[in-house]
Formats: sequence, C-alpha cells, structure tokens
Amino acid sequence: MFFPYRARIALFHIPVVTVLVCLLCIGIFTAQYTNQRAMFRAAGEFCEREDGAMFLRALRWIGGSSDPAVCAQLMVRLYHARDDKADLAALVQRFGDRRGMAAGALAPHYEEALLDTYRTFRLTAPPNLTARLWYPPESWNPVRMITAAFAHGGWAHVIGNLFFFYAFAATIEILLGPILYIFVLIVLALGTHSVYSLTMMQNAQALPTVGLSGVVMGMIALFVYFIPQARISCFLWLIWFYRRFAVPAWLLAAWFIGWDLYSQFSGGKAGVNVVAHLSGAAIGFALGVTLFRQKRHWAQELVEEKD
Repeated sequence: MFFPYRARIALFHIPVVTVLVCLLCIGIFTAQYTNQRAMFRAAGEFCEREDGAMFLRALRWIGGSSDPAVCAQLMVRLYHARDDKADLAALVQRFGDRRGMAAGALAPHYEEALLDTYRTFRLTAPPNLTARLWYPPESWNPVRMITAAFAHGGWAHVIGNLFFFYAFAATIEILLGPILYIFVLIVLALGTHSVYSLTMMQNAQALPTVGLSGVVMGMIALFVYFIPQARISCFLWLIWFYRRFAVPAWLLAAWFIGWDLYSQFSGGKAGVNVVAHLSGAAIGFALGVTLFRQKRHWAQELVEEKD
C-alpha cells in the first residue's frame, strides 16, 4: 500500500473543517456499515423461514443449494441492485443458457418465484442507507451530489480517501480560510458529479457513485497550483517491507493523474469513477488559476523544506 499522509507545510492552526469532513465521512460510513449488517441479518432471518417449494427449487437451480445463506446472498444482491428485476432476469437467463434448453424453459417460472420472494423480503427489510446517499448520474440531483461525496463503498475506500484528503486539503483550508474552503468543497462535489452525468448520458447502464475521491483530486490539483515544489511525506508498505519518503507534490499529482488517464483510455480500474478523478483535478486547478492567484505567493511561505 502507498499513501501520502502529510504535506511538509507549516500549518498555523488546526484545519478544523478538514478534520470535521474526515469525521463526517467516518460517521456516515459507520452508519452505512451498521445498516448493511442489519440488512444481512434481516435477509438471514427471512431465508430461515422461507420454505416455498418453487422458490427452493429455483434457488437450488440458480445458486446450487437451497441453503439459507445462499438465499440471503441473493436477497442482499437484489436489494443493492440498481434494477432488481433486470438484474434477476439477467442472472436467470445466464443460468438457463448454461444448463441448456430444458432448464431454460423453466427460467420464467423460476424468475417469477424468486422475484415474488424477494419482493416479500423487501417489504420488511431495513431501508438501504447507501442507496439514499449515492448519486445516480441520470438524476442531476445537487443534494445527492453532496451526500454521495461523503458516503463510501467500504472501509478501505473511506480510509484511503481520507489519507489523501487530509494530506492535501489541510493546507488548502489554511490558505483559503474556512468559508472559501467550504465553497471549494461544494464546487468540487457538484462539478465532478455533473461531469459524470454528462459523460454517462448515452449509457443506460451507468452506475450510481459514492466517494470523496473527486474532491480529493481537486484538492491535490489546487495544492499543486499553489505550491508544486512542496514535499509530501508518504509511506509504502508491502507486507514485510516498510519505508517512508517524500516526493514533490507535482510529481505525485502527475503520477495519479497519469494513471487515471491510462485507466480511462484502457478500460481499467473497474468499479472506480475515473471520470470523477480527472474532472476533480481539472476543476481544482481551474479554481486556482481563475479565483485564487493572489494566494499563490503567500503559499510559498508555508513550505517547510524546499528542493
């Protein structure tokens, strides 16, 4: 694992808003995680009680077993699906094709049994908190653009984002002050999600998005605009190997942006919103050039050590 964890910058006071954003992200994901656990418990309890003959046959056909754990996994998968009916239809079709025409002929009956059971589960399942926070690209909903930035998909996701966020954003808060800093946070959240919506307009299968990474990339780009030569402390951990080192901010940003550009054009990084990363970097740098030029000279005085 490789993480930047501190800019070698003289901070004159605690970056309160940055700390609060970090705590907010952790608090929101803790609520998401608790909700997820409750959902799995509800699915497990529901499946322990479910004994419909057609449903159990369909479950054995699609999952290889009628065990309640297999049922629970299916219920949770459908609960998180963007379109539960379409996701189940695709799943049933795939198994029908694998098992031949005889099994395929039963597919509509199995699909109906599974869907009816799932709908019964959904009536008693806890609300899906993550689905209430994520940003569907076709919605253009500004509130969801903000909530999605503070929600995350897993502990590794939120912790990784916050390492990067604090390393760069703390300095931006000191330079801009809390009011302008909050303005930049909002602009980055709205801007990156709007660009995502624009790029996904012709994609009917575009997925909802969560995470602070677009904002993080904006903070990195803004940091590089202000003080490109400032050094960033990083650590590298590879099981038994551990090392700390420092690199110039511009080099670190070039690496991240270059890797995202490669991923965007090569089709890599499945499940990562590369569009948000790249648009965040562009918006952050543009904010520096257009609005904050007068801060650039003062920013040089914060640097603790220079090349």
